[in-house]
Amino acid sequence: MALDPSSLRIGVVDQANTSWVAAAVYSRTILSSLDQACNSAGAELFFLSGNCDQLPEKYRAKRMRLSSTDYLPAERQLRRLFGIKEKSRALRGEARLRKLLRMRGESDLFGLAQQNSINVLLPLLDLPPWRIGPSTIGWIPDFQHVHLPEFFDQSDLDRRNTTFRRLAEKATVVMLSSEAARRDFAESVPQYAGKGRVVPFPSLLAFEEFTEDPTATRKKFNLPEKFALVANQFWAHKNHALVVQALSLLQRDDIHVVMTGLPSDHRDPANRNFSALLQAIAAAGLNSQITILGLAPYTDLINLMRTAALIIQPSRFEGWSTVVQDAIALGRPLLCSDIAVHREQAPNALGFFGTDRAEVLSELLATYWNDLAPGPSYTLEQQSLASERAFSARHGKALLALCVETAGR
Repeated sequence: MALDPSSLRIGVVDQANTSWVAAAVYSRTILSSLDQACNSAGAELFFLSGNCDQLPEKYRAKRMRLSSTDYLPAERQLRRLFGIKEKSRALRGEARLRKLLRMRGESDLFGLAQQNSINVLLPLLDLPPWRIGPSTIGWIPDFQHVHLPEFFDQSDLDRRNTTFRRLAEKATVVMLSSEAARRDFAESVPQYAGKGRVVPFPSLLAFEEFTEDPTATRKKFNLPEKFALVANQFWAHKNHALVVQALSLLQRDDIHVVMTGLPSDHRDPANRNFSALLQAIAAAGLNSQITILGLAPYTDLINLMRTAALIIQPSRFEGWSTVVQDAIALGRPLLCSDIAVHREQAPNALGFFGTDRAEVLSELLATYWNDLAPGPSYTLEQQSLASERAFSARHGKALLALCVETAGR
């Protein structure tokens, strides 16, 4: 017999991480969709985060502070005595120690959930190897390391494989964002394939209200009125260099490209990929045609997406691209790399190009650029946002149904 949703207490775990912007966006998207669905169904929703104060008042979810710097008894005194620096994260093995000693602190996610009678926790990127109280919905964003192992060192490959196997084994169910990811999940851990659930997610923009002049950012950064946008973190697999190669092949000076994103990658501490990109731009003589803004403030990023004549997504691998979904939500034209998830997510894109086919991207730009206009097209934008909001409502209902299923297993 199915559980009554009104009896559920659901905890959304904030996966914000300074080195992975998309994880924070995903957590807020999950929270936003569930906030609406839980309010309609009478389920209680909690947001477990170290940054609860940054959560807008519009959310009805109850805020639960989660700390990564909770101190063990006498730990502060011992640190002062031995001159050890202040704690910035949980110690290795601390979670297991707390469980064994029946200690509950603000850094003990699962203990806090159990204390507050939370039935289901999501989305979880890892789980401890021991048994925990609440039912859990794991999240595996993608299997990039399986398809592109050259972008990882052996320790990263081992860590991801171990983590994904543990998540598949320990989570009640595992949430995947695309059919492409589900196929990878079934091939990687066939014994747990039945736990996979595909839940594509909408753009966070479905929950925004735009009140500012979108052209303000273009003027602020002295950008031309018409430009194309690449909005990815500067990780090697995001494939920015292909756009440079395509512009070089075109040999026309009327196409300007803006690139935004965090200019670092934990797998590349020396930033060799980013340096190579800057050097490729200079060597191709494209300094006047490519503007790199780095990590832009959120409002500026949205303004750039709204006003871009074209959004290009050249990535070699995605689980479900937030950039592509944002472009769809805003009704902006798209050119995407020809990978399975882009075909699944954006079948109506202007065109697709192979991840090593700069000449195809060049031809697509030559074909479409003259007919593209700067955004926003307010009528199309409102229509697209209305569709995205309908998607977000379906997303919330799908998540709530998944929570009901998970709590009942």
